[in-house]
Amino acid sequence: MLHGMIQYTYLSSITYINSLKFDYVNVYSFQRGTKFLERSYLIRKEYEKLKNRKVRHNNLTTVEEGRFLELDELFGYTQYLVNEKGHFHPSSIKTHTFAASTPEINRLKNIMRTEIKDIPAWMCAPVYRDALAFYSESGEIVSTLNICLSCQYMETNRFNHINGDAKTYNLLRQFFIDLGHAVEPG
Repeated sequence: MLHGMIQYTYLSSITYINSLKFDYVNVYSFQRGTKFLERSYLIRKEYEKLKNRKVRHNNLTTVEEGRFLELDELFGYTQYLVNEKGHFHPSSIKTHTFAASTPEINRLKNIMRTEIKDIPAWMCAPVYRDALAFYSESGEIVSTLNICLSCQYMETNRFNHINGDAKTYNLLRQFFIDLGHAVEPG
């Protein structure tokens, strides 16, 4: 990679799941619910106020600058289950844990192996609310898969995209629903 250049990677969902070695999976929900929305509304107001002052006057105190940078991480960028520092999103809730050999994970693998004929290309930015964290036997995260069912988009992390068929997203939505995992209407 050239200095300063961002390198995007694109894997098919088939290649991704077939190359992934893991022992168990945690299912997560994040960035949703009344409590999250209420908290986000209040914090976003604080962020916008600091952002406007920074842009117009650049007169933030050291403490305010620190707070602005903290809030900018939450509102200025796409949110992932795990950030670049290895911290889980503050709104994340683990909903399920499955060993790699369970029927649920076999179903998930089959969903990810859906033949790719039609890659969705919505013109919206993804808002990840559903995610899977794949773990090794020792409890280390092997990979995370952030899923936006609305935009039909997946990333493991920033700039690492997973391409799936439109049907894959419908099957993932049903997979989550069957688990009792709250998803937005499709």
